[in-house]
Amino acid sequence: MKIFNKQYWTDLLRIIKRDITSKKKKGVIIVVVSILIGIYLGISAGLLWLLFLVFAFYDWDNRIIGVIALICLASCPFLLQFHQDAIAETMAVYAFFFLVMVVALQLIEYKRHPELSSEEANHEEK
Repeated sequence: MKIFNKQYWTDLLRIIKRDITSKKKKGVIIVVVSILIGIYLGISAGLLWLLFLVFAFYDWDNRIIGVIALICLASCPFLLQFHQDAIAETMAVYAFFFLVMVVALQLIEYKRHPELSSEEANHEEK
């Protein structure tokens, strides 16, 4: 799997650094919007929107959010086993939010790069 490769994470960190330093205006807009959402809806909502907007505007690999969703979902049975019902419920809600983010980011990616989805379809037909 690509996500467990050390080179993948090294390249990803390089891309993150490049995007943040080269696209500062987008970064400022994202942070301001997230802070405003955080003020009105709470810190948790602000951080979730920050994460979504960063991945949406910088066009980063959204599988990372998918992995976070799976980790949140996988932690629920263990938390329930240790009678941490409130934390397990919160983690399940976060897993749902992250899965919704992944779907929304996939839709954005298909809209931005329609040629990639058609190439994948052609590759699967062969």
